[in-house]
Amino acid sequence: MEKITLAQLKEMKPDTIFASGIGLIEHPWFNNAKLVEDGGTLEEDKRSTKVRWVAVRGGYHDWAIYHSLDANFIMANYLDDPIHLITDEWKIASHGAKLRKEEDIKRFVPCTDEAFALYRN
Repeated sequence: MEKITLAQLKEMKPDTIFASGIGLIEHPWFNNAKLVEDGGTLEEDKRSTKVRWVAVRGGYHDWAIYHSLDANFIMANYLDDPIHLITDEWKIASHGAKLRKEEDIKRFVPCTDEAFALYRN
């Protein structure tokens, strides 16, 4: 993926989902989660779990990435049930948990420093 630039963000209409995918994030509750070999969803590093994510352009050239984990789309325990990975993109954009680690943000959506400065915290 090419780096997102400030000019590209300005060209997008507000509330545009401009990137999406499945990626790994370190889960904050990893100590209590089941490992893959025990029927859970943590990856081999014993800390990371898969999420579905969307990158959304905001109302004023800002943007953010939201992910499916911990967003309460269903009543199941996400650490044991990967059903959140099939959640609708717009539902994730509206109700998902915001990605906050710079390392993850830039890994999912490579961006220029100017564009990153407009990431909505």
